[in-house]
Amino acid sequence: MKAFVKYDYYVQLFFIIIGPQAFTFAGLSGFVLFYFIVGIPQLISFLIKLFLGKKKSVFYIAYGIVIIPIWIIVTVLFIEKNINDFFGYILMASLLYSPVMAAAYVYDCYSTYESYQSSF
Repeated sequence: MKAFVKYDYYVQLFFIIIGPQAFTFAGLSGFVLFYFIVGIPQLISFLIKLFLGKKKSVFYIAYGIVIIPIWIIVTVLFIEKNINDFFGYILMASLLYSPVMAAAYVYDCYSTYESYQSSF
């Protein structure tokens, strides 16, 4: 578990640094690319942590409540190719709060990593 927490933190930190670079170099298309570069590793990390027998933090729970529905909507959008207005508004709102939640998730990975560092 300690090794996973360590590598998870460094992977999340790497992608949160690389994500804005895509926005900088790719222009407007990099804006969407940023969400996938940062979001997919966070989603994988979230799902792995979901099945680990560790106590979940407040940041982790909040991230799950507001970000996981967005991934479900995006998946439905890829399958259906058509989305109703309500889900469209949720996706547009997520463009505003997703970067904040991504930063909060990396902070949660950091605090988890620090707690393991101080316990050994």
